[in-house]
Amino acid sequence: MVAPWLVYSLLTILFWGVWGATSKAVANDIDTYMNQVLFTIGLVPVLILVIRSPRLAGGKNRKRGIFYAFITGILGGVGNITFFKSLTMGGRAAVVVPMTSLAPLVTVVLAFLVLRERMSTSQLIGLAVAGVAIYLLSL
Repeated sequence: MVAPWLVYSLLTILFWGVWGATSKAVANDIDTYMNQVLFTIGLVPVLILVIRSPRLAGGKNRKRGIFYAFITGILGGVGNITFFKSLTMGGRAAVVVPMTSLAPLVTVVLAFLVLRERMSTSQLIGLAVAGVAIYLLSL
């Protein structure tokens, strides 16, 4: 049996992979900031599904969770703008998307420093191989 987290991770890869390609197609036709506005409007149907979820009220520390979720939204929005800007400034989707996929390296460092998470040797090797793969893909 496949772990549920793995299924969701694979779906994320699929959705974000298609999102990266369509982002470049859009970047050829509209401004970076309009792209972000339309991207945000596109979240409305997903927001409606989330609001209707019975799990919406859960959590151990709701105020802290809301704060972190808000900061996450700001960081994601600013990241989207810089991503869209790189595409409109002539970046190729085949290079920009894999290059921006190095973001998990920042997450790993922060998880180590802030969250005190540890990684196994095989996970560290996997990150190094992923970094090399992304570099080679971007050439």
